[in-house]
Amino acid sequence: MGKGQVRRPAVAGQFYPAEPATLRRMAREFVDASRVEAAPEQVTTVVAPHAGYIYSGPTAGFAYARVEGKRPKRVILLGCSHRYYIDTASVYTRGVFETPLGAFPIDEPFAETLAVEFGSPSDEAHLLEHALEVQLPFLAVTVGLVPVVPVLFGGPAGAWHAEAGVRLAELVDPSDLVVASTDLSHYLDEERANAIDKRSIAAVLGKDWRQFAEGIENQTCSMCGAAAVTAAMAFAKARNAESWQLLDYRTSGAASGDFRRVVGYAAISMERAA
Repeated sequence: MGKGQVRRPAVAGQFYPAEPATLRRMAREFVDASRVEAAPEQVTTVVAPHAGYIYSGPTAGFAYARVEGKRPKRVILLGCSHRYYIDTASVYTRGVFETPLGAFPIDEPFAETLAVEFGSPSDEAHLLEHALEVQLPFLAVTVGLVPVVPVLFGGPAGAWHAEAGVRLAELVDPSDLVVASTDLSHYLDEERANAIDKRSIAAVLGKDWRQFAEGIENQTCSMCGAAAVTAAMAFAKARNAESWQLLDYRTSGAASGDFRRVVGYAAISMERAA
């Protein structure tokens, strides 16, 4: 795909409203309902969910409330590819990501540098992927239409992803924000979901990516975006973000009323000292 390309919304009208005023109001309401105090200068990294807004939007609101007012040079979006296997990482390098709330320009020089660093193959994995797209309306209402660098990982979480996070930390501007997109356990009953999600969250808050990746491998932890979270953990540590906190946890059962098969969601912030 060439310069000037437009990546159009793939899940508008499905995961979130396609009508701009409705979408802006919904995202704004989720952010405001969290009652989280903004700390834009402290936050380097957030973990946010990527399901349909009626399910995961309330949790995402907690993450984005914490970064409201941040003025980053760019936002690096880290997610998982649900449809394509990727050995390394796919970096979307050209044009814009269009949303109902406006177009986010790709930071092309930075994205191209990252694509070389990560050995990025084709950007085809991005075209129908929702994991990063659903973050953008929340960014639009809290941070603005800032330049973005969309990155999708594939494969099991491990050392390569941690090294990618460290390398990313060496390249970014001090003001930059990293967003790691992930859901937690999938389709367990509420009790079992709560148990495994508690372990997953504790592993992240333990700040040891190796322990976290081991938990993913042996299935004592569960996150579909574990590779992205591994990179984000290593990035945050390399950027001296030592204050990590859980902002919100819930499952889809809170919205659906069905607690027999739920999906878990968490909002986590990784911050420098005030």
